[in-house]
Amino acid sequence: MPSIKDSRIFDLPQAEIYALLMDMENFPAYVPYIRKGRIVEKRGNVSIGELTVGIRTLHFTYRCEVTETPYERITIRELSGPFKSLRCEMLFEALDKNRTRVTYSFASQFHSRLMNKIADPVFSVQLKSTLRDLDRFIRSRNRSRK
Repeated sequence: MPSIKDSRIFDLPQAEIYALLMDMENFPAYVPYIRKGRIVEKRGNVSIGELTVGIRTLHFTYRCEVTETPYERITIRELSGPFKSLRCEMLFEALDKNRTRVTYSFASQFHSRLMNKIADPVFSVQLKSTLRDLDRFIRSRNRSRK
C-alpha cells in the first residue's frame, strides 16, 4: 500500500495554487500518471470526480469524492474503481501574499493483492514526484507568460 507525504513551497498566492489543484480536468498537464480528469457532479463543497490513470501497463478509471475547504484543504477518497481504499489530502498554508506551502499526503490499497504487488512499486515512485511535477508545470507556465 503506497503511502507518501511531501511538502513544497510554491511561488503562487494561496488562492491561485488552490484553484489549480481543484481543476481536475487540468491534472494531465502536470500529473504524468493521470490521463484524464473530470468533475461529474458538484454539490456545494463536495464534488464527484472521475480520474483515468495510466502508468506503464496499468490503466484504470476510478471515481472519487473531493471535499474542499476553500484555500485551506482538499480531501479525496475513492468511491468506486479498483481501490479498496484511497485517501489524499492537500493542505495549503500561505507564507506571504505570493508564496504557499502545499503539504500532500496519499495512501491507497487496491482490492486485488496481485494489483497491490504490481502497482505499489510503480505508484510509489510516481506519487513521490507529484509536487515536483506540479512545480515544473508552474515554472514552465510562468516562463511562457513572460
